[in-house]
Amino acid sequence: MLVGDLMDRDLTAVSPETTVAEAVEIMAGHRISGVPVVDEEGKVMGFLSEKDVVRAALPGYFDLLQDSSFLPDYGQFRKRLQRVSLERVDKYMKSDVIVFEEQDTDLHAAMALISRNLKRAPVVRDGIFSGVISRADLLDYILHSREEPSD
Repeated sequence: MLVGDLMDRDLTAVSPETTVAEAVEIMAGHRISGVPVVDEEGKVMGFLSEKDVVRAALPGYFDLLQDSSFLPDYGQFRKRLQRVSLERVDKYMKSDVIVFEEQDTDLHAAMALISRNLKRAPVVRDGIFSGVISRADLLDYILHSREEPSD
């Protein structure tokens, strides 16, 4: 099966100039853990995840602690997050993201997402953002499909 057959064609994305606060609102409103960052022509420039936002607000802490129960002070985190929220997305987005083509196979996408510990990744058609593929999309298909996964 091809990524283009399994992906979510919802084109929810943000521009590099979008503020982190606006991006977080969009993620919360769509119940997604991350959002592609695209330019005015629809080319994928990067990806901003919840994890990127938390890392921006707690530089250094996140990688060391791996558990929010060790946060030194919730109020401090909130202040830092509020400061970060005023910044542009392009300051914190990951620009070296994996981008799938609609013609990529389900197995290729599943292996890439799992090996890189990614929940979601953008999909393009002719270089233009056309949707998002998620681990959940792929796992659901593989679990419920009667056909063998493609190589």
